[in-house]
This record gives sequence, C-alpha cells and structure tokens, in this order.
Amino acid sequence: MSEFQSDVSSYETTSSNLPAPIDVELSSQGNIFVDWNQLARPANVRHCIIHYRSLNNNQSHTIRVSRKKQNSYLRKTQPGHLYEVHVCAVDSSDRIIAASQCAQIQTRGENEGPRLRVTEATPDYVWLEWKKSDEVHLTDIKMYKLVINGETKVILPSEETRYVVSDGNVGEKYVFQIEMLRKDGKIASSVPIHVTWPGVTIPKTQAICHACKELMISWGDSTSINNGNIESYTLHLYDSKGELLTKVGPNSPECREVWIKDVDKGVYTYILEIKLANSNKSVYSKPTRVECGSDSRLPILTYEYSDSMEKKELTDLAHHLISARDNTKSKTLIDRCEHQLQQILSLLNRYTEKVRINLKIQSNSTEHVLQTYRLIIDGVELDKSIPGTVKQYPLELARRDEPYKLAVSVTPALYGTQSKPISVEASGYLTFFCTHFDQHKSSAGCAYLDTLPCEQQLRRPIHQGLLKVTQAMETIDLYDLRANKTVQVPSFRKERRLTILFFYLNTCVPARHQLTYFADYASHNRGKYIYTSIHYIEKENDKPLHEALSLEGVPMYFVLDFAGRIVWRGRICAQEQVEYNVHMDHILAEVNTIQCPSPDCELCRYCSLTDADLKEDLTEIELKHNLLLQQFFRTRPTKSAGAKENRRQRVVSLKDSTKTMISTQYH
Repeated sequence: MSEFQSDVSSYETTSSNLPAPIDVELSSQGNIFVDWNQLARPANVRHCIIHYRSLNNNQSHTIRVSRKKQNSYLRKTQPGHLYEVHVCAVDSSDRIIAASQCAQIQTRGENEGPRLRVTEATPDYVWLEWKKSDEVHLTDIKMYKLVINGETKVILPSEETRYVVSDGNVGEKYVFQIEMLRKDGKIASSVPIHVTWPGVTIPKTQAICHACKELMISWGDSTSINNGNIESYTLHLYDSKGELLTKVGPNSPECREVWIKDVDKGVYTYILEIKLANSNKSVYSKPTRVECGSDSRLPILTYEYSDSMEKKELTDLAHHLISARDNTKSKTLIDRCEHQLQQILSLLNRYTEKVRINLKIQSNSTEHVLQTYRLIIDGVELDKSIPGTVKQYPLELARRDEPYKLAVSVTPALYGTQSKPISVEASGYLTFFCTHFDQHKSSAGCAYLDTLPCEQQLRRPIHQGLLKVTQAMETIDLYDLRANKTVQVPSFRKERRLTILFFYLNTCVPARHQLTYFADYASHNRGKYIYTSIHYIEKENDKPLHEALSLEGVPMYFVLDFAGRIVWRGRICAQEQVEYNVHMDHILAEVNTIQCPSPDCELCRYCSLTDADLKEDLTEIELKHNLLLQQFFRTRPTKSAGAKENRRQRVVSLKDSTKTMISTQYH
C-alpha cells in the first residue's frame, strides 16, 4: 500500500454505475477506518484508490491498495480536521471503473482549541471559519486572535466565527491559526492551516524583432496555483521615456504571442498583464527591455532536440528508480532497482551518444538576393553552405559537458549579417551525483552511468536520510570568502536553528547545477535555517575533507541540529528548481518531525512505498524499458554497405571539416 499527496481528478472515468456506499468511522487511536466492501470490482480492475481531502486546508491524499482489499486505515490525518473520503477502482490505464459515494468524517482535536478550516479560497480573498470545542462554553471565551505567519493579524470577539483575509499575494504561502483566550487566562490554539494564495505563475516571455518594423512578443504557459485560472492576457508597451505607447488586449487565455507592426527603431519596455478569472486581481511580469530596428536583417536561429520525448521518458524512469532505491530498505529490491537503473541509463546513453537537433533558420531580410548560410560552431565557420531556402537543418554534435555556441552567417554578407549565437546543452547523459573521490572511477566525466558501478561496491549506502542515532561531526576549518577569515564548522551559535551544509566541487556538473538551486532556496527561506555551501579544497585541512567526513561524492548534504550533530545526510535527485524546493521542504519537515508542507511531494510517495508496491512499479518500468528499446532499434536501423545516401537529411561533423576561424562579434 502506498500513500501520497495527489488528486484523484487525474484519473479518467469510464463508469456509468451509481456510486456505491462506503462506511467511515474513527478508531480508538483516532485514525479514520474506511470500508468499501459494496464497491463493484470487475475482472479488469487493477487496484483501488482511496482519495481523502481535508476541508480545512484543501490538501488531498491518495492511497493505492490491492484490488482484493475491502478496508483500510487513513493514517496521514490531522487532528480536528473535517475529511471528505471516497474510493474508486481503476484499470491498468488509470481509468475509473467503479466509484463510491463521498463520505465526511472529522478527526478528534488535540486540545480545547477551536477547529479552523478554509471554506473558500480565491485570488481576492480566503474565507476562514472556525468552531469552538464542545468542551468549552461560549461564556468562558474572552476573545479570539487570528495569527497569520506567526503574527497577530486581528482580535475578534468571542461571538465571531468567521473572517475574510483579502490582502494576500498570489503564490505566497500563509499559515493561519486561531488562538482562543479564555477568561481564566488559558490559551488554546487551533491546528495551523497552510494555504498557498490562489493564482497563476508568471510565464517566461521572449521578444523578437522581425523585418524592419515588426516586433513579436511571445510567452509560455502559466501554471495554476491552488485552482487559480486565467481570464485574459494584456500586453503593455512603453517607450524609452516610460510612456505607454499601446495596450494590446485583453486577449483570450489561449493567446501566446502578439505581433506589433510599424515599430520605429529604438528601445522599448513591455509588461505582460495576466487577469485572473473570477477575480479583480491581475499579476504582472517584470518589465523587460527590447531593442527594435538594429537587428532587422539578422537571421533568427532556434533549435529543438530530436528524440526529446524518449529521452524525457527515460530520464523520468531513472529518477523514479533512484528515489525508490534511496528510500527502500530491502536489499533484494535495492539490487533490482540498480539492475533496472543500469539498463535505463545504458539505453539513455545510446540515445545521447550524439546530440541530435533540428536547427530552424528564419530570415528577416527583405532583399531579393539569393542567399546561403554557413554554420558557425564555437566560432568556427564550416565550409559547407546551406541554401537560403532551407528552414530546418538536422545537425549532430558530439556529446560534451560544455554547451555549444551556434550561429549562422549570411552569404553574400551585404551588411555583415550574422545571427545571434545560441547555446545548446550537449551533455545529454543523466547526472545528479558523482563519486569524484573514487580513484577507481573509470571516467573523468560526471555521467551517473559511470558512477553507479562505484556505488555498488561501497559497504554502506551513500544516501542515509534521517539518521536513527545522531552522529558527531568532525570539526573542520573553512575559509569564509565574505568575512575574509577562517571559521570552524560546526559552529555553536546562540540562535537555535538547524544548519544545512552543501558540499560541492566547481569541476562537477551536477554540483554546479545544485549550487544554483541551493542558493535560490536559501534566498527565499532566509531566517529559518543556517545555509553553508562548502567547496572542496584538499589542502585546507590536515587530511582530505572527504576522508574526514566520509564523503563518497558530491553534491552532498548534511543537516545539523542545534548541538552541531548530523541528523540527516544524503543527496537530492531533482531535475529543476521547483522539484528541488519540494524535496528540500520534505527533508526539513522530516527532520523537524512535522507534516510535509508540499501538496505534490513525490518523496512522500516514495517513503510510503511498500515492497509489494515497489515490485509492481518495477514490473511496469521493465515493460516501458522494453518498449523504448524496441522503438530505439526500429528508428535506428544498421546502415548496410550498399545503402543509398539519404538526400533528405544533412549531417555535419566537425572532425573532417575544413575550419576557418572568424570573429564571433556582431557587425
């Protein structure tokens, strides 16, 4: 049985039957017991899904159980919360075959504090309601205090049972709590409720100058925050003096680009306004400057990866196996995870032996002159020309850690035109951790395919997570660049805050990526913890740092308690900043023994996976791997000696090309 925060709406329903009744009740320990023996389970049912949602903070949880089970306990509940529970049976494609009715039940409160819940959350306001405990009489209550993020917001009379908060900012996290002050001097507080203010995220924008007097501004998709929706987009364009030139909109939620014609040469500033649905609020992008007119004749070069869908699927499978392996205790399942991980990484390595991209060339020139292009790679212009009529150009590049700088030049260069260089990431391989300190490592690169065999030879797992017994950390001397002095870690301070240590190397690719994530997380969570990033330099201590602290590789994390002892040590496997923040929140909640604040935390699911659930997941991954392997061999047949030349595809290699060094600056 596995339990994780989710939403049952992700399952597609095919059932037309009436919902079956279910029974819910509280056990003697305060857990919710659910019985669904009347739910129909046809032969094509794979497993049952229990979905329960707190009406206090709108957080949802999902439990996946065997199709043979008829009842279960809900253990991830909060005291005093009102829950809505329903069960459904799904097939192998996650389609709902049968569903139950929704039932409501409230858990017992921890104390005499009021029971607080969120009845409605919109971008304009959050509606709070509370109810006093049955053990407290109304005449015993002196007043209520509404506390938001640890600060008292307002004092309310004893008869009040609701309050509307209307001054929140979209996307920010708020913690609401009601304190009840009794006439006898006692204070009882409600269970804190975590709410992310509804709205949408601000997408990335891009501006491109076309022809002589055309400006195209485009933007990506916005992500909903707590069921926030978009009503319209409006683009505001300002001149160099800050005066509004035009306002394009409101446009539909499906709009993703705006073309502005007859734009004179100059510097402009644009702002994207996103009007929220069912709200009077709007969110705005940061002011962005764009220069129009000077680059009117430059060709525009963009690209997209080939096989990107297959690479993404393989990368997701590898991350799933890594997280499942690091959070399971069964040696048999760990070995099976590593075996399948080896297969996934090997196939991913085949896909990324060469970086295959499709270059897209768009000309802005209005001259009626037959033009050709020449490809420039890292400042080296290739002799082979590309006809001006070609709009897409397939290209293969050798895999390497550093990105490629690509551009195209125009021939004849009437105006010395050359496109702006673009950066193409060419590492290709999966990497999140590297055993740089292992002398037997076969490769100097950071591919996890080379690191995995070194890990398998270690006596203890690298990722230990929350330690059952805290460990004393050996004191090390570090040079503080900001303070320009030598300091000792761990250091004992007056403030009682946890310390997060991040170990990295500048030469390590995944460590450099996670250093950026770590710095961003620290900047948005200042004051809560002490953040220290440590760059490994062997000569700073009497013995190497990795030997003193038993570090097998980087990036590596330690969490120290108030006494400077290690309470958590391990690594983080995240593909982007948002996922990294969720993982870090989970780790710190685990150390602080509180509930994970992230509603979509994957680590919550991995930590609750049983051996049976993991075996089922591994079987699915094996099937997906076999399908991707078959697809790989179908799309990459072996070329025979007598095969005809493919005249529809052009492949360029730097190895045998004549190279001419040119300046990469614009003219």
